[in-house]
Amino acid sequence: MPIQLSAEQEIRIQAVLNQGAYHSVAEAMEAAVAAVEQRSEYGFAGTHEDLEALLVEGIASKELGEEEFWESVNAQTDELLAERNLAVRP
Repeated sequence: MPIQLSAEQEIRIQAVLNQGAYHSVAEAMEAAVAAVEQRSEYGFAGTHEDLEALLVEGIASKELGEEEFWESVNAQTDELLAERNLAVRP
């Protein structure tokens, strides 16, 4: 499926590549699609800001590979859900 990025999106992707977080546009786009899938997955009760914070933290951590990054996101998401569930219980 061909897509066309806006100039702003191209700048943002290039910034991520320049930081060394990903080696190619394809790799960065795969991570972006995975983030959308994660966000739309049933049961994620975090806010957009929560997800954004997790993504920024992962991108900033050059020590993690992509698989390790997503495992970290999942663990932190589970932690957020657990905290939220504890706060919601009467």
